[in-house]
Amino acid sequence: MKTADSFEIPGLLEAMNVLAMETRFIDPKLPSGLWFCDGAEAVQAVEINAVCLSSTATWEDLPRCQKFFDAFPYMVIVATDPIVRKTLTHELRRRVAGMVFYVATDKAFRGCGSVAELRATHGLSGIQKILLDSVELPVYGLLNLADVRPPDVVSIQTVRSGFPIVDKKIGGFNMGELSVWTGRRGDGKSTLLSNILLEAVDQDFRVCAYSGELPDWKLKYWISLQAAGPSNIRMSQDKRSGKHIPTVPQQIQTQIDEWMDRRFYLYDIGSSATHDAETILRIFAYAHNTYACNVFLVDNIMTARFKVGRDADYYRAQSNFVADLVSFARRSGVHIHLVAHPRKTQTGKHLNNDDVGGIGDITNLADNVFSLERSVRKGEGDNGSDESVTALAILKNRMWGETTRSGEAIQLNFDQASKRFYRSGCPLDKRYGWDSAQQTTFDDLPGPDPDCPF
Repeated sequence: MKTADSFEIPGLLEAMNVLAMETRFIDPKLPSGLWFCDGAEAVQAVEINAVCLSSTATWEDLPRCQKFFDAFPYMVIVATDPIVRKTLTHELRRRVAGMVFYVATDKAFRGCGSVAELRATHGLSGIQKILLDSVELPVYGLLNLADVRPPDVVSIQTVRSGFPIVDKKIGGFNMGELSVWTGRRGDGKSTLLSNILLEAVDQDFRVCAYSGELPDWKLKYWISLQAAGPSNIRMSQDKRSGKHIPTVPQQIQTQIDEWMDRRFYLYDIGSSATHDAETILRIFAYAHNTYACNVFLVDNIMTARFKVGRDADYYRAQSNFVADLVSFARRSGVHIHLVAHPRKTQTGKHLNNDDVGGIGDITNLADNVFSLERSVRKGEGDNGSDESVTALAILKNRMWGETTRSGEAIQLNFDQASKRFYRSGCPLDKRYGWDSAQQTTFDDLPGPDPDCPF
């Protein structure tokens, strides 16, 4: 048999680093297509246009062979073991773009335990007939819309925010989605999100947080104050400075710890100020697979370390990291909250999607985008004191298209001692699941007030 010159085959030299093959038997001009086998023994039995994954390569290397694969009209997946065949099909279809695949069925091997046995028993004609007993698969990524079965959108699993007025607009935080939170420094993003993570724990979700700005003890302190609530907090005076500091009594702290045990995980940043983005993703995947965490927080993207040189590369790496977070959320069916600081904007200007730091891809990729803006109302607090108010704006909601118009942001008050956000006129002292003293059931409560978060 006369084969094509190896140097005339597109991408062959790169493919030889990933695939095992006899190059003298490789010729894309032949009508047989490319046969992807489960091992070197099968490659030898098939001979013509047969390859397998090299022992020194992994499935992640396959995209390097795309130009080589494109030289063939189709690919035949050959493996006598049904489980191995399923694995080959899964890995190849995910990574080889635009390829028509044929998968050999059990009938194609005529009861033989290997391709080599098929060749020895039925000769070369037995190998050639494999294609006759193969089924064609549609190109990966193309779906017939009529075959798609949508879920019951009313029953989609969501995590409530704890603010009914927000949940009524966006339906809660859907699994498989990413929410971006932006706001100027000190406007309360981290504090509000720790409130939201506590709400998730109270709804029996497990959470995992990466906080590049707060050490473990400080985040634990804030979370404990929020979980305890104003009625369980004691004010202690620092004898050196005279400052009054909110604390959680040890008995209450023990109850909170028992309630949060194996429900709230924190990625330990140790003494480092930044962490590699790839490591954050690996830790999240481990937390999901091992501890069933399904609500995640990245606070914030600016503290994730990217292996780049120029500023343009840095922003592109940020975008890639967000894309990887979105992919993880979709693939694993989890919800991810991401904090991203805005660019410097004009004083008094309300934030919008274009103000989020980095490049527009961050908000383009997100399913939800929220902004927080803090202001002070002079003399409107208790006893004529100044009152701190935070405006929560919905800038994007992909599921339902809900946003808050200019001037319609949701106004939140803040309790400094318990670090809880709440709506004016609504009860502040919600009891979480740790409080064994709470006897009231949901059936005993009056109908929900849309303006009250708790």
